[in-house]
Amino acid sequence: MDDGISVLSGVPTGFDAMVLADLCKTSHAETNAAVLHIAHDAKSMDVLSKAVGFFAPDIEIIEFPAWDCLPYDRISPNASL
Repeated sequence: MDDGISVLSGVPTGFDAMVLADLCKTSHAETNAAVLHIAHDAKSMDVLSKAVGFFAPDIEIIEFPAWDCLPYDRISPNASL
């Protein structure tokens, strides 16, 4: 059964934004699908988001903030996250 999920890994840093932009354009045009990218940290998310926006200014980029605490912390994450 084909669930329509593809995994892409090993793309070099710096080239990843262009690959993601092209993947977004192609997948949306063909199947109206979304693309999910999980960044390593907030800084790399910001850099990648700006770079993808440069290569494909017409696509919508939605950024989700990172958790504000580590696993097994004695505090709960901020409710807005």
